Amino acid sequence: MKIRRHPVMSFFAGAFFGFGIMLILFTMGFIPMTVQWLGIGTLGFAVLGTLVAYAIPPSNKKKAVPATP
Repeated sequence: MKIRRHPVMSFFAGAFFGFGIMLILFTMGFIPMTVQWLGIGTLGFAVLGTLVAYAIPPSNKKKAVPATP
């Protein structure tokens, strides 16, 4: 059975999550409003999402149903 991972999907999920977190931090005033901070944070979370995709064990969605006794 081939192990299936989704690094591209997790890259974009991390990028969107990072973009949202950076916007919240901008709005609350925790970091200065510059494009560099937005890019660094978004790219950082995107890379983190990709690394998590390779670190966690893959789920096996096709589990066998146990036979009834």
